[in-house]
This record gives sequence, C-alpha cells and structure tokens, in this order.
Amino acid sequence: MMTKRSIALAGALAAALALPLGAKAQTSAFLAAQSAGGTAASKLILKVEGLESRQGQLLVGLYDTESGFEAEQETIGKTVPVDGETTQIVFDGLPVGNYAIKVFHDEDGDSELDTNGLGIPSEPYGFSNNASDPFSAPEWEETKFSLPNGRMTQTIDLD
Repeated sequence: MMTKRSIALAGALAAALALPLGAKAQTSAFLAAQSAGGTAASKLILKVEGLESRQGQLLVGLYDTESGFEAEQETIGKTVPVDGETTQIVFDGLPVGNYAIKVFHDEDGDSELDTNGLGIPSEPYGFSNNASDPFSAPEWEETKFSLPNGRMTQTIDLD
C-alpha cells in the first residue's frame, strides 16, 4: 500500500535502504573488539510491526556511526524470516552507544528493495525512531538512539 510518505521518498530512499548485509565477518570483529575492550554489553530487542504479508524476510541494518549509516556499511546486518504481524530481532552483546536501524520487508526474497518506475519503494520499510522525511530518507540525527547498559526495545512500524 502506497502512502503519501512513500510516494515522496522516491529514489533517494531506495538507495538508502540498499542494505549490503555482507556483515557477518564485520559483526564478529565488531563484537570481539568490544568485548576485548571491556565495554559494557547491552541487549537490543527490535520489534518490527505492521507486517501485512507473511512471505519473505526482513533485512535489517544496525549502524553505530553516522558515516557507516550514510555509506550503507552496517555494523551488523541480519536477514530474518517473517513469522507474524510482528517479528522480533535480538542484538546481543552490543556496547553502550548510539545506533540507528534501517529495515525493509523483502516480500519476494530477492534481497533487494523493490521499487516502481519512479524509484518509489514498493516493499514496506522503516527506520529507528519511526523517523521519516517527506522528501528523502531520514538522516542519522533523526534515526539515532542511545543504547544504555542493560536492555532496550526499539519498535519500528513499516510503511
């Protein structure tokens, strides 16, 4: 379903959500470096809501820097099967700090955000803090959140 917001986002959003998701080695190195440094470990629980279809998968990018967010170099990338109207993803062992999330529902399982002829996303997507921008993808400052020591839940409603 197209909303006014998704129509306004056109090609910039498709580019911003093109998650590389080749981050397994990057993820391991990141977590190993953090645990070696004695940094407090936290748990982030991501609840993705508004899944109208049970087909496909969620592609999630977790970013810990503005430069990584802008360059599409996620700190941790996950591909998770959709298991209901709400799907939960857990990130364990994260250091305290600032993070941002990009997620989209890859309904056809091709690991790409599908768009129409105008570059408008045709698959549901969302950002941490449910950030939105009427003319492009939200920026780091709109999407970042502080992960404290312990446990935190972040909920994203897909458009």
